[in-house]
Amino acid sequence: MNTTSDKTMNYYELLDVDPKAESEEIRRAYRERMKEWHPDINRDRKEEAEEMTKTLNIAYGILSDPEQRKNYNRILRFSKGRSYNQYVNDRSFSRKIEKASGALKDILQDVKDLYYLFKDAISGRYKMHPVNLGIIGGGLLYFIIPTDLIPDFIPLIGFIDDIAILTTIINALQGELVKYRNWKK
Repeated sequence: MNTTSDKTMNYYELLDVDPKAESEEIRRAYRERMKEWHPDINRDRKEEAEEMTKTLNIAYGILSDPEQRKNYNRILRFSKGRSYNQYVNDRSFSRKIEKASGALKDILQDVKDLYYLFKDAISGRYKMHPVNLGIIGGGLLYFIIPTDLIPDFIPLIGFIDDIAILTTIINALQGELVKYRNWKK
C-alpha cells in the first residue's frame, strides 16, 4: 500500500512479475528494479528514487513473506486495484454505521476511529506501516461491501461477521489506535 495514495498499489506490477511468481523470480525482479532506481544512479531525481526504493523494499518485504503475501493478495482481490474511495468513503461509511449501529454499539467509537485513522494514513497526514494500513483497508472494505459471509440485510445477525472482523482488527491494532488518538489531540 502506498500511504500517499488512496489506490491499492499492485506490487506485482511494480516488480513486473506474475502474481503466481515463485520467490526466486520475485527476488530477481526486485534486485533489477532496485538497480534501476538506486538513488546513487538517479542523482538528478534523487528524492523520487528514494521514495521508489522505499516502495520497492516494502513490496519485496510483503511478497517475499508467505503470510504477508497471502494477506496482500486478499486485499488486492477485494479492491481489484481500484481506489479505496470507490468503496470506503464518508457517505458509504455513514450509511453502514447507521444500519449497523445497534449491533456495533459496543465498538462504535473504535470503528469510527479506525475509519478516520485509515483516511488520515491514506492521505499521508498520518504515517503508519503499510501492512497495518492494508489490514485496516481490507477490514473496512469487508464492512462496507454488502456481499459478505452473512448478508447485511438480515437484521442484527447480518453484522456478526462484520463485527468479528472489525473487532479482530481493533484488538490487533489497539496500540496503533492509541498512537493515532494521541496524534489527533
